[in-house]
Formats: sequence, C-alpha cells, structure tokens
Amino acid sequence: MRCRYCNNALAPSRSFVDGEFCCDDHRQMFELATADAATAEIYSAEEETEPEALPAEVEFSETGLLADQEQMAETLEEGEPALQESEHEASGFGPNPARGTASWRWLSAAWKSAPRDLKLVSLLLPILLVVAVTGSLPKVPIKQLEPQNLDEVQSHVQRVVALQWKNVNQTISDRAAVAYADDFRTGLDAWESRSNLTRSWSYDAAGFVRPGPLAVFKPTVDLTDYRFEFLAEIDQKAMGWVFRAQDLNNYYAMKLVVVKPGPLPLVHMVRYPVINGKEGPRVDKPLPLTVRQDMLYRIQVETRGGDFTIMAQGQVIDFWSDSRLGHGGVGFFCNRGERARLRWVEVSHQYDALGRLCAYLAPYGIEGRNGNIN
Repeated sequence: MRCRYCNNALAPSRSFVDGEFCCDDHRQMFELATADAATAEIYSAEEETEPEALPAEVEFSETGLLADQEQMAETLEEGEPALQESEHEASGFGPNPARGTASWRWLSAAWKSAPRDLKLVSLLLPILLVVAVTGSLPKVPIKQLEPQNLDEVQSHVQRVVALQWKNVNQTISDRAAVAYADDFRTGLDAWESRSNLTRSWSYDAAGFVRPGPLAVFKPTVDLTDYRFEFLAEIDQKAMGWVFRAQDLNNYYAMKLVVVKPGPLPLVHMVRYPVINGKEGPRVDKPLPLTVRQDMLYRIQVETRGGDFTIMAQGQVIDFWSDSRLGHGGVGFFCNRGERARLRWVEVSHQYDALGRLCAYLAPYGIEGRNGNIN
C-alpha cells in the first residue's frame, strides 16, 4: 500500500497501524490540504452566483394617492376621540369630558329603547322603598299650636317614642330563644304538684330523682311550641310524662309500659289526653325499638301547633295531631306500682339563630326568660 500524501510505499508496521499514511505528519498535512480545497470551492461558488434582481419600482398614480389620502383622513377622524382622550389623561387633568358625554348618550339611548314596564318599575321602586322605610316609623300628629303649648307637644312626642320603644322591646322579648333545664340537684322548688314533693318524690344514691304523683315544671307553663327532652330509666313497670300541661287537669300524657319483663323486655307506648281532669281514649302501640332491661331512654317531644312528634334514642316512634290544648308546660308522673328514675330535663323554644340573637339583646331593658335550675 502507498501513502495518500507522498505516494510512497508504506512500511509493514504502518500498514497495520494506519493503512493510509506513512507517518502522522503526512496524515495531518493531507487533512489541512483537503480543508483548504473545500473552502476554495465555497468561495468560487459564491462569486459565480449572480445577485437577485431588485423589485421594480412602484408607480404611484395620482388617483391612487388621492384614495390613500382620503382613507387615512377617515382613519384619523375615527381615532381622534380616543387620541384626544389619551392625550387629555396623560396631561394630568383627569378623565376626558368626552367619555362622560358618550356614557350619557349611551344611557339615554338605552332608556329610550327600554320596555315601558321596565321604565315604570324603575320610577316606582324608589318611591316604594321610601314608603317601606318610613311607613314603620311612629307618626306624631302635631297641629299648629301656640308657643305656650310647645311643652305639651314635647311631652306627647316623648310618650309616643316611649310607647314605640316598649313595643320594640316586647317584640324582641317575644322572639327571643327560651331554654330551661333542671338536673334536680337543688331540690324541686320549680315543680308544682297537688302533693308534697319532698315526700312523694325521692332521690337515689346516684342523684336521679324518682317521680311520684304528677308534677309540672312551672317555668314552662306559658310556652306554646317547644322541644322537650329528658333522660330516664324504667325500674318497674312504667314511666310517664306530660306536655302542653295548662294545669294539673289539662294536658297530654304519654307512658312507656313494660308489657313483658326480661333481659330484652317488650315495651309499649301509651298516650291519651286529659281534659278537665278526665282521661280521653288511649292509643297503645309497641315501641319500635330493641330495648334492654337497664336501658336509659332519651326521649324528645316536638310540639308545633297541633302536631306532635315523639322520638326515642334519636328515632321517631310516634306522630299525631290534636288542637285541643294550644299551650302548656311539661311534667312527669309515676302511678302506684310504677317506678322510674329521671336524670335531667331540658325545654327549648325558638332556639334558632334569630331567637338566640334576640335572647342576647333581651337583657338590655328586658327581663330574660332563660335559665338553668340546678
């Protein structure tokens, strides 16, 4: 084999190592010569290339020039308000009055194109608003009086204002939330009964009270719609409670009666009205719950007008309507041969967000009705 640079025969050792050049210097010189030749070809190709022809000059006709001028003038006229506005605002003198004029024109056009009913409502709405706001204010008729009667006018105005303020206070008091609770720790003074409660009712070692003859929770007698809740346990045979008790002779009574005792007793619920001291017809239903012998019953009674809902352990167990007794309080009783234990009782009325707000405002000049009897 021969060297590609000097064309001399390659030594056997070079033919195995390189195979193309007799030494490293010849290989480098061959590569440089090849690169120079490529560069020269590129330059020669660029010199042979002819420059591109320039575009022909555009001929401007007088008609085309006039059309372009007219189009430019129209564009400037359309953009003139916006340009004036931006220049006016940039000068630091505030918004351009032209904008206000344009807004007024737009409102005028919208009013003209609006339906007649919309125009009528827009005109009457402010009048109705004024009437609604000022209609509830106290109106004090004042006649043309002599100067010596000004004291009488002032006294009359003060009486009217005092009456209106009293009415506002009464309205807040009537809407205020009511909540009464008793856990029987301090006695039974809040309960009314025909018998002496210190003898007919008793306590056990755990602090539970054992009801006897009917006793009514006195603070609740004037309530109408309320939620009545208590926690109790049946020791023997039955336990009873009343609601809408106007007095000791008029109320609705309910009882849980153990029909079949045992570890899993069979319990029925019985309800009946008592009007003028006479019991009405009884309704007897099995309690739709699985109960145990030592079960603590959490009973809830909802009264809304003439509708009554009874719940036990958070489950509805009865619902009915009766409008004979419109108001009245709550109470408990156990007849002869019956024993039960009562832990606490709670009664709440109008206990929503508005009621709690009115109850918060009520103490300012109004006697509050909420209380815990402990």
